[in-house]
Amino acid sequence: MKTPDACDGLQDIRHAIDSLDHQIIELMRQRMAYVKAAARFKPTESSIAAPDRVARMLPQRREWAEQAGLDPHFVETLFAQIIHWYIGQQVLHWRTMRTLA
Repeated sequence: MKTPDACDGLQDIRHAIDSLDHQIIELMRQRMAYVKAAARFKPTESSIAAPDRVARMLPQRREWAEQAGLDPHFVETLFAQIIHWYIGQQVLHWRTMRTLA
């Protein structure tokens, strides 16, 4: 993949963006594996949401965004949505594990 400055046209740019998007999706898949693994350590369904953990995570993601030169409000909002979705997926996985046990 070429660096942004080395791209010769839109085809190079689009190829790089597609490659990066593919990597993001792969990282989301890996994150899901950890989210599902965490379900093993959650004693109750109500313990899954972990609001104290989320309250610590969002400001940290905001700080990381600022350090990366990104809009911290956007990144914090994006991660709030991502975390909410993963919590829902962990709840479904937790229920499935208990049903199969």
